[in-house]
Amino acid sequence: MTQPTINDLAAALDDADRVDVVLGAAWDAFDVVGRLADALALDEGSDEVQAMLVGIKCADGRRLLPPPEHGHPLETGTLGPGKAGLEPYGALLRHVEAALRRLVSVPECADDAEQLVLVADHAAAAAELLMTVRQDGGRAS
Repeated sequence: MTQPTINDLAAALDDADRVDVVLGAAWDAFDVVGRLADALALDEGSDEVQAMLVGIKCADGRRLLPPPEHGHPLETGTLGPGKAGLEPYGALLRHVEAALRRLVSVPECADDAEQLVLVADHAAAAAELLMTVRQDGGRAS
């Protein structure tokens, strides 16, 4: 995923006026990082078990969200080396977590508050796990 795409998702996650946009961006973020985790599981120099756990957390979070309206997957792009290459994706997942926790206080999301907290927890766990997939100096995918 290119930096503009990450920035676009981050902007959508901050769209406090449109819950559907925030939920769609969260779904997209889980999808992209989940596919990235699948690739990392096959990447020499990555901890495949940790990568698989990231993928599971992303799939679990995505399953609890409505799919976005656009209906096409975003590109994952090329990763940089080591942990630093994963940081933009970890930051994106932490942004997903924060955005979903903000939605809990939105009146139209009151009925889904418990589910939003659960999905935010998946994003937090995936972000933490993602940063354990590579040691510094790991090669790029």
